[in-house]
Amino acid sequence: MARTPSPAESLFQTFVAEAVTPPLREAGFRKSGSNYHRRWGDTAQVVNIQLSRGSTWTEKEFYVNVGIAFDAICALAKVPVLDRPKEYECDDRGTRDRLEKLIPDIPSSWVIRVGTDTASDVGRLREGLELLVTELEPIRSPSDYRTHRWFDRFRPVQENAQVLYLIGDREGAFQEVQALAKMFADRQNANRMEWWIERLRLRGLESAV
Repeated sequence: MARTPSPAESLFQTFVAEAVTPPLREAGFRKSGSNYHRRWGDTAQVVNIQLSRGSTWTEKEFYVNVGIAFDAICALAKVPVLDRPKEYECDDRGTRDRLEKLIPDIPSSWVIRVGTDTASDVGRLREGLELLVTELEPIRSPSDYRTHRWFDRFRPVQENAQVLYLIGDREGAFQEVQALAKMFADRQNANRMEWWIERLRLRGLESAV
């Protein structure tokens, strides 16, 4: 016999159905569990709804995660191309972040309480996801991502080194790796450029070290 959802679970399901599903479905995303996926050019894009462990019978807190997996980075890293990756699987395939890091003026988490009006938050999250779709639209390949504003939101990062390498900017990739090694100067292995070059499979950069 199916378990009866708690009041907070029912409210959460309604909230997602009203705030999350419509803008993503209109953009071609398909829902599977707590994830929404679409194949977009040479990428797989995912939006994930992550419930907080602190949720209760009457309250649900959740986060929105976003990931982009690039086919070219999968080939470079020698990992399978996935049409429906989990957002954390984008770590080795591209990039991922929280919605509030990608779209301005978005809460870091969303809290739904039984007995409160959620209409305002439904509208706010829906608008945020519409803006997210607008930002995702031009990203179909590593070269598209290189010219996107998200590329420079935080530097250095390993996916930027891979993107620069893939688009033929070997000098830029080398500088990104150099910055990574400097940033992790207190870490064993990660403080060496050779380690990053091998880890990210940036063949040909070894001779520049």
